[in-house]
Amino acid sequence: MSTAEAEVPRTSPLAAGAAAVRQFWRPFLLIQASAALLALAYRASDGVRAASAVLAGWKAAGGLPFAAVSTALAGGILPELAKLLADRSRGGLRGRGGAILFNVAFFGFDGIVIDILYRGEAFLFGRDASVRTVVEKVAFDQFVFTPAWSVLIVLLYVWRQRGYSWTATRPVLRSGFYQERVLPLLLPNFLFWIPMVSIIYALPVALQFLLFVPALAAWSLIMVVIADR
Repeated sequence: MSTAEAEVPRTSPLAAGAAAVRQFWRPFLLIQASAALLALAYRASDGVRAASAVLAGWKAAGGLPFAAVSTALAGGILPELAKLLADRSRGGLRGRGGAILFNVAFFGFDGIVIDILYRGEAFLFGRDASVRTVVEKVAFDQFVFTPAWSVLIVLLYVWRQRGYSWTATRPVLRSGFYQERVLPLLLPNFLFWIPMVSIIYALPVALQFLLFVPALAAWSLIMVVIADR
């Protein structure tokens, strides 16, 4: 074990996630609650459904570039603004230029992947919002796609931490990698995303990605902190 690795304190898989939730629970709950209210308002309001149809048209016209730009803003920029509001300090962004650019690039790519995921699930499981279809999509999303995608997320953040060097990153891939580095991201992910994607998949397919975007803004606050640790 290298000196750098020996200096990293070992914590339980839940500790990093719990610390992130405690630190950012205000903007986290605000955005999560807003996403849930939007889903309810869609069912209850003709005006909301009309506005949603306009947004869905923009999304359809924009395609994958729209997905990339919207998630880059939601996951890479909005959380930084939320953190500034939470600590009321202008020093929070100092020295974070590189990390912010990395997050913007990552979440832009993440948006493309999720858009393709939603389209693929609509093809595999159907476009209706029946209980069976929602359950099948949630199960595939959270227990097939997410465990694999979380491995790549952790590897990318470790690679950034280690100066974008594969040589420095490779020793991390030792026995216990999944338990020590992936589970801290995966377990809080289930707590947040299983309820959220249940709401998302209950909406029409054209609107699912639009609700995913504000939900991502909340989740990214926690994900970035966990991945950095």
